[in-house]
Amino acid sequence: MPTLELKLMGLTCNGCVNKVTEALMMNEAVESVEVSQDTASITGNLTADQAIEIIEGLGFEAEE
Repeated sequence: MPTLELKLMGLTCNGCVNKVTEALMMNEAVESVEVSQDTASITGNLTADQAIEIIEGLGFEAEE
């Protein structure tokens, strides 16, 4: 499965990290996720645009 790497902005604590992780894992196309305050590594069939939309919907910023 492909792995997508995104740069994250606006995450300031572990609560933010958990919020992003849980939101991404709810998507059926996602196999696994590793999130820090600065990056997200997403394995699965999710496109960058889809992942960014999920993250931005939580109030954070993301880019490839």
